[in-house]
Amino acid sequence: MDELRMLMGQYDPYYEMADDGVSWQRGCRIHHRIRELVKRLRAQGHGEEVDTLLNQCPGLVASPNGEHVLA
Repeated sequence: MDELRMLMGQYDPYYEMADDGVSWQRGCRIHHRIRELVKRLRAQGHGEEVDTLLNQCPGLVASPNGEHVLA
């Protein structure tokens, strides 16, 4: 959970609109790592904790449909 919290703090929801490749690649790496962690933690029975953490981070909510980017 600590790694997930750390990565969520570094997550930039606008990374896909970055003008430079370095920022875009960093955003992709963080995005994919968070998705992996969320999947693994849920499989280990930490789904409620993960959902609480995701709800506390409004930067992880996509604007088009209001769903968590990482859910």
